Amino acid sequence: MTPSQCVGYALNQTSSITAIVSTRIYHGLRPVAGATPCINYFQMGGGTRQYGTDRAVFTINCRAATANTALELARLVTDVFHGTSGTGIHGTLSSFTIIQAAVLQSQGLIPETEDQIYNAPVDIQIVYPTQR
Repeated sequence: MTPSQCVGYALNQTSSITAIVSTRIYHGLRPVAGATPCINYFQMGGGTRQYGTDRAVFTINCRAATANTALELARLVTDVFHGTSGTGIHGTLSSFTIIQAAVLQSQGLIPETEDQIYNAPVDIQIVYPTQR
């Protein structure tokens, strides 16, 4: 499993997220004029390797027709990857070992006027053992 597959797996296995977006979780660009609410995510830049670990940074875009739904999705994504009270993902997820998952920043709410929807992006970092 790759880091991007791990992110997708974690999102798809979180029932509170899929209750809102159903199967509309996309790696890469979201479909043009696609239905909302939805999530699309992609890796930002190259990862770094240090002391036997790799780090990958992803942006997860939480889009919805209403600001409240977009922000709720962003909160749920934060819970998955950073956790509240230590409930974030770590250890082995499916076949992928995660040393640490962290939310780097929540970028607030971005109105996308062309589609008349809202985007609440969350940037995360996944640290995992170097894969050979």
